[in-house]
Amino acid sequence: MCDTLVALSDITRDGSVIFAKNSDREPDEAHVVVYIPERQFLPDETVYTTHIEIPQVRQTFAVLLSKPFWIWGAEMGVNQWGVSIGNEALFEKIKVDKKPGLIGMDLIRLALERSVSAEEAVQVIIELLEKYGQGGAAVYRHKGFTYHNAFLVADFKEAFVLETMNRDWAVKRISQGKYAISNCMSLEADYDRASPKIQAKGHRNLKKEFEGFLITHFSGAEKRRARALELLEKNRGKLTPRRMAKILRDHGPFNAARHPAEMNNGCLCMHAADPLIRQSQTAGSLIVELKPDGRILPFATGTSAPCFSVFKPVFLGCPINWRAESTFDPQSLWWQHEQLHRELLRCDARVLVDFRNERDEFEEFIWKETEFISAEPLEARCRFLEEVLQRSLKFEKDWLHRLQFVPKKSRFFYDKFWGKLSKRNGIPSVQTESPRPEMSVSEK
Repeated sequence: MCDTLVALSDITRDGSVIFAKNSDREPDEAHVVVYIPERQFLPDETVYTTHIEIPQVRQTFAVLLSKPFWIWGAEMGVNQWGVSIGNEALFEKIKVDKKPGLIGMDLIRLALERSVSAEEAVQVIIELLEKYGQGGAAVYRHKGFTYHNAFLVADFKEAFVLETMNRDWAVKRISQGKYAISNCMSLEADYDRASPKIQAKGHRNLKKEFEGFLITHFSGAEKRRARALELLEKNRGKLTPRRMAKILRDHGPFNAARHPAEMNNGCLCMHAADPLIRQSQTAGSLIVELKPDGRILPFATGTSAPCFSVFKPVFLGCPINWRAESTFDPQSLWWQHEQLHRELLRCDARVLVDFRNERDEFEEFIWKETEFISAEPLEARCRFLEEVLQRSLKFEKDWLHRLQFVPKKSRFFYDKFWGKLSKRNGIPSVQTESPRPEMSVSEK
């Protein structure tokens, strides 16, 4: 489950276009953030995607990707031209082709590597979709789980919504305002053009014709999309990356202070809680600000649960390679944070409020300084990113130490669910010690 949002220049504070996505995956499916420079290839070279091999193009553009560690493609990303793309799983009445093809994440990376505009990226996806189809495992452990895809594609001037049905598709241009996609079809009959097979039957409501009910309903997709649009509208004229981060961290209108164990699938910031209904966890988040002067300012968590994470300015051109694998690695950004994340889940909701308040204070310098640093030479930007990364690691390490002295709240089934995951991943537990009289959880 995921949510992807865009605010075009007419509703942001300074005329920027702001793209954002929460990638919801299996709760222990590590996300990585990587920067891949532009490259040249020989005429007959091929590229092996997640499941199939296809011809490579002569030149690929530089891309910043946020992705599950095991796939070739990406959940979301931006390229050197400012093209930004995120996808959503669509659960439809028609079955996904059994034959392996390109999964939605592969299509994102291929489009980013081969496009200089959002319109061109849409065309790249359409052509690849029609030629190779979509198919093959799209989740880590459940190899038989496949799905169709929707895409939100943006650049400095506009955005496009593309919904797919196997090799068929429909697309709509968004030239102003806002848009959001989730795990439900949104175009209905409001699309600009479609594949020949769809167009031949005349304009009709694609949602009624293709959307499946069961998974779409229990994923909370309609609620999440409605909430995203509500918050974008509420912030009309004031939208900045900081405000977009707050939207990605949203837990709904009435439950901001509730513990994740008490939430549901209708929250933009998704929290896993059981192996049946609430299986998904926001495993990574990305915000891209496309400034009117041409600057591209991406911010990524590189970690799970944006409400517990720090957004970091991941400037294109900096040597970013935040790797992770399937099990705990103390040198991995994602897994280091996961140890803190799972300790926080054992705490009372009041502790989580204290953590988020301190995180917001800590993050303040990032939002302020990035605006100035982004105009500096690449070397200065990379130094600032490294400073932010090291300070973020220290902030989380200090909190992990403090949580040793915080009493934990028992939630039997919830604790059992997360305990099983931690054991499977080899995450060391933090022993709770008796609280020290001189220390409180809100101590600075």
